[in-house]
Amino acid sequence: MIRPTDLYSIATSGVRASNQLLTTTSNNIANVNTEGYVRERTSFTSQLIGGVGRGTTERVINTFAQNQMRRDTTQVGEFETYYQRASVLDNVFASEANSLSSSMSRYFSSLQTATDEPSNMAARQVVLGEANALVGQVSTLAQFMDDKEKELNLELDAKITRANDLIETIAELNANIRVVQGNNRFEEPGALKNERDSAIIDLAELMSIETRDNGQNDGTVMVNLTSGESLVLQDGSFNLFQLSGEPDADYRNLFLSSTGKPTTLKLPEQNMGGQIGGLFRYRDEVLAEGQRELGQIAMALTSAMNEQNGLGMDYDGQLGGNIFATPEFQGLNYSANSDLSLTMTGRVASDGASTLTSADYLVEITGSAAGVPDTVDFTVTLVNPDGSLVKDTNGNSITQNYTGIDATAGTFTPVIGGLELEFPNGATYAANDRFLLQPTKSTASSIEVVMTRPEDIALASPFRVESDINNLGNATLTNSTTTNTFVDATLTDPKASAFDGNGGFVSGTPARIVFNSPTEFEVFDEANNSLVVVSGVSDYNNLMEQAAADAGWPFVAQTDFPGYDFSMQGTPKEGDEFIISYNTDGVHDNRNGLELAALQNKDIMLQNNNGSSKITFHESYANIISDIGSKTASADISLQAAEAMKIQSEDWFQSVSGVNLDEEAANLVKFQQTYAASARILTAAQSIFDTIFSATR
Repeated sequence: MIRPTDLYSIATSGVRASNQLLTTTSNNIANVNTEGYVRERTSFTSQLIGGVGRGTTERVINTFAQNQMRRDTTQVGEFETYYQRASVLDNVFASEANSLSSSMSRYFSSLQTATDEPSNMAARQVVLGEANALVGQVSTLAQFMDDKEKELNLELDAKITRANDLIETIAELNANIRVVQGNNRFEEPGALKNERDSAIIDLAELMSIETRDNGQNDGTVMVNLTSGESLVLQDGSFNLFQLSGEPDADYRNLFLSSTGKPTTLKLPEQNMGGQIGGLFRYRDEVLAEGQRELGQIAMALTSAMNEQNGLGMDYDGQLGGNIFATPEFQGLNYSANSDLSLTMTGRVASDGASTLTSADYLVEITGSAAGVPDTVDFTVTLVNPDGSLVKDTNGNSITQNYTGIDATAGTFTPVIGGLELEFPNGATYAANDRFLLQPTKSTASSIEVVMTRPEDIALASPFRVESDINNLGNATLTNSTTTNTFVDATLTDPKASAFDGNGGFVSGTPARIVFNSPTEFEVFDEANNSLVVVSGVSDYNNLMEQAAADAGWPFVAQTDFPGYDFSMQGTPKEGDEFIISYNTDGVHDNRNGLELAALQNKDIMLQNNNGSSKITFHESYANIISDIGSKTASADISLQAAEAMKIQSEDWFQSVSGVNLDEEAANLVKFQQTYAASARILTAAQSIFDTIFSATR
């Protein structure tokens, strides 16, 4: 039962309530264009003694709509950032003006022209000119990608600084909200909460986050990453982000550090979402892969050209040298190494073009020993740019152990993946020391053309085979190949070939073969000493290989001897002989030139890091363009879908929390009327009071 009360109190409460409603409505109308403003609503309850109770003003908000808008904001931030940066690389690599494929085509075309006329100096000079143009194009693309990496790191620094500022702001606003709401339980601190929600939306644009009430009914919220790590905690403390690279300072990793505590936690960068996640995804999926795949092409191409040119003879009758200078690269020290002054060096092996990968190489020392020479034990493992292991087709990591390796300066040891490693610090390496080699990341811009004389292009083969004029059979030479020109006149090095490096052959090496019958031949040196007799001959392909396979072959200590081979067709007769000699004055010979030009269409490069299938240089470059293009197109589609979702969620949120001028105008009229009516009650109460007062006088 309502206890009776006076009209004056009822009228006063009505006027006060209407005034509060008009204030709330007016505030909504005034902030219609204020970004982040959430409309407010004042509600009242009736009093048992009559009249209107004290009003409570609170924001009108749909938490589900707000959460959905935040998630969609994160999605747009991620895909927009990824797409904008990937599209820049896509445009550069797809442009004909920047095409490495065109530069390679012009270079190989000039080689083919020079091969057609091996004595034409002008044609040879064009080859060197196109080689310089090719190196210049590689350097331009490599430098462009290096610049993009620097830009990326600067942007990451800025985004992380912005995120940390927002986290700190949210924590401070939480503290202010707790104080204000604790002091006035009838009025929600809407302005502070709007400011905090705007900061949360800004943070959501940078990364994927979740919010939840802290359960203390004080208006504060906790913020954490979608992956679970806390950013703003229940007690008001907060955690901040930091970036560092180990061991590559340019490849940043993201950590979360606790304020006031010596605790850091490495975060999964690609799962961050938002603009920061988009930057990390762009780095790992596009930029880092593109850098290394471009470097792989450049290093493999120049290595293959150097190797093949070294198997030929130049215009001056000398064995060919390097056309390109490929850089050596230093291993990056890990901070936990026993001595940070220790070094190790890597380079692409002379025959490493077909096994070089685009991966990084992790070298871990497992032991060392002093001696003559000092030795070192180590393991080489292929890793991705993010440090994860490269797996083969069976899902196993690609790794190899090496023991007792010479650890002296200047000694390079071949390892997996087409590299050679040098350990110049002897036995001072300690177990668990680690080094990271990045042979294809930034080395492409350091490649140079070192050949300056067109005469040095080795278009001729360094040996020839001639049939004796008195031969009776019809056997003729069909094919000749050179596989090794390593010079060691003492034949003590296992890599030695028959070439002496002075325009001839090492003494005591094959100089002619004589057929004793169609199924048997004998190999003689230049002094007519018999070296080996090969019986049971069924075909005449690769005669030197057949000789080397015979038990009587005297050069078993050499791995590829004599370093050349040849095949015949037809049938030799008894006594037929073929003379093997250095190709002196062979300036019109173009056999090695044909091999150089044929590299354009040979399957030389590894198609991927975990297999053995090979592709051409052009196909490898096309794969880079295709990969970047497909990822860019996919990001564009994802961005369009995310933007459409964001528009829907924003409309949903605004339909609940946004200011509707038509609704507010109607409320304004209604509350004006209630104000006037309440004032009229107050006037009536005053009139009654005056009448009663007059009657008692």
